[in-house]
Amino acid sequence: MALFSKPKAVLWPKKHVAEIYIDRKENNTLTFDLNLWQEITATDLQPLQVYFQQNHLDACSILIPDDIAITKSFIYDSQINSIDKKEVLELAKGFVHFDIDTDSLQYELVQLNEKTIIQAIIYDQQKINTLKANLQKINIRIDSLSPVSAVCAKIIASINSSEYFLIYPLDNHEYSLILAKGSSVYLTSILKGQSPDIQKIVNYSNLYFSAPVTKLYLPSIDGLDVVSATELVKTSFHDNQIAQKYNKPSNLPLPVIGILVSSPPSDPAIITPSTPDTNLNQPMSNKKNILPLIAVFVFTAALASVIIWFVLNRNSSTNLENPSNNNQETVVPTSEALPTDTPTPTPAEISKTIKLQVLNATDINGQAATLKEKLSTLGFKNIAVGNSKEKLTTNKIQLKPSQASAQAYFESALGSYFPATFTTDLKESSTYDVVLMIGTDLSTGGAAPSQVTAAPTVKATPTVKSPTATPTE
Repeated sequence: MALFSKPKAVLWPKKHVAEIYIDRKENNTLTFDLNLWQEITATDLQPLQVYFQQNHLDACSILIPDDIAITKSFIYDSQINSIDKKEVLELAKGFVHFDIDTDSLQYELVQLNEKTIIQAIIYDQQKINTLKANLQKINIRIDSLSPVSAVCAKIIASINSSEYFLIYPLDNHEYSLILAKGSSVYLTSILKGQSPDIQKIVNYSNLYFSAPVTKLYLPSIDGLDVVSATELVKTSFHDNQIAQKYNKPSNLPLPVIGILVSSPPSDPAIITPSTPDTNLNQPMSNKKNILPLIAVFVFTAALASVIIWFVLNRNSSTNLENPSNNNQETVVPTSEALPTDTPTPTPAEISKTIKLQVLNATDINGQAATLKEKLSTLGFKNIAVGNSKEKLTTNKIQLKPSQASAQAYFESALGSYFPATFTTDLKESSTYDVVLMIGTDLSTGGAAPSQVTAAPTVKATPTVKSPTATPTE
């Protein structure tokens, strides 16, 4: 730090408090009972203004919680180079609880194998504007606005360029779950409770990558027990250890370090597993102690095999001596007509280039992706998936009047897997030719859906309007 230069300050506005961190060794943090996401008078903001003045600060970097800057990624099933921002906006509206417009959205396209990932950050612009207005009242300039997930991933990327999950604590018993690859964040979700279940989101990670993500970084917090049916490779981390690695004060949290460090060096020792896999680190003496048990087990199994062989061979000899006891073949009388299979009429094929939309109208996550996979095996290419605004208890298929003849095909091709009622009330001007709405639990063969806590649906296929080329969906 140059002589007479001002230390860098980070402001982390939370739901009920505002935390300030300064890049210096002592007196480097203070908390104010202010909710800067709500409008505050200049009088109430005065303590914050005095603190900035006393520390000769006139600017700060802002940390934005992941429920105000939400990261979602959408999948396009082919490689594209551009997409209309309004189309991304329509996709994003279904995944946030606040109003958004084109100013609320930032996104980029990431080419991944044969797919394109649309990575979007959706801001609660109303709260962002309120925050800016509050700081303007006390003449505090904003140097940067950074989501918590982005700066955390920036640090992890220095040791892991592959896919991973990261859990970071926010308020009491509330956590941010981050899915990322290197420094690139694909998805954020807010978890609550000391035993959060992340299995659904682990399953969703398979949509972005070749396999479900199993690497998990989590804070060393007593009582935190992450629930997942998938076996996860867990690595615990301590904020103070990471801070010391970067020669920063040990009381600075990971997101703050992510802002203060411009470019983290690659250092595999930054985060080290605190709890080794006990199965790989058993003392050799324990392994020797179980050898006698293994020997007894092998001997017992061999003896049992001999006894079973003897009994079976004895029974076989008895049956040969007493043929009347043997099973006799049942003969069908010649006077009875043998049943013949009645051929099922094959419906006429339909064009596989028509546009389909699959909407999940239940609270069971992943059903739209499941039905899409089924349709893909039938040869359909243009399939968009998403959530329905209405909830159903039966399946429904809407057709354009011009596609009415397709009803017979879908009835035959989907059969009992997706029994549905058909209508032809879809407007001819609609983007999609057929809309399939899921109202039952597909995993139970059409049973009524059970109540499952909804998690964000992360896969949707937009209709792209590219000025250079029209992609094949």
